[in-house]
Amino acid sequence: MHWLNHLPDDLIERFEPAEALTLLRQQVTLTSAQIGKLDIYIHHWTLVLLQRTSDPEGVQEMLTLCEIAQDLTPENAEGQAFRQRWNGFEDLLEAKHRHLQSRRQVAPVQLKQQDTILQIIEHSAEGRVKQLDLVEQLHLSKGRVSQILGVLEARALITRQRQGKESWVSLTQAQSAPGAPVQGTPFGRSNARSHIGVNVFAIRKAA
Repeated sequence: MHWLNHLPDDLIERFEPAEALTLLRQQVTLTSAQIGKLDIYIHHWTLVLLQRTSDPEGVQEMLTLCEIAQDLTPENAEGQAFRQRWNGFEDLLEAKHRHLQSRRQVAPVQLKQQDTILQIIEHSAEGRVKQLDLVEQLHLSKGRVSQILGVLEARALITRQRQGKESWVSLTQAQSAPGAPVQGTPFGRSNARSHIGVNVFAIRKAA
């Protein structure tokens, strides 16, 4: 059964954001019914993450999920309404992430698998690897690998790109250049959002 064919409540209960993000990266298109269910899923998990005191990885996953959902949504009147709504959710999530970052008093902890992942990518023949290959080599679940990569991507160590149904992982230019220092980049996109729906304003205080 396709994951987006579940009832909305089942989607929310069965799929954590990390797993949903992995599955959404494999999508090529979305039907109207799937877009409607995805909207309920994004709405629910955005509210949950805005209320959590500390989950920067989860916030970053939802930011990326919103971006991919918009890329897969048709540019018609119905699709535009969902795009504007998800833009509003991204605004709230970005604000939440900046708030969490400002509260950090210590340097981010290096993940246990960080060096291994960077070495796998560095020594790959194409200079990039499939995310599913990392799952096999690290012997971790798809959701856990997606979560780790989300953190590394947020730290500007790696970049992820979708090509068809495959998600490819490569080093950032700063990491690829010999001796180049790691340059941090802000989470999310820098372009300002111009519209936030009325429903989104109703949950802004939760951030």
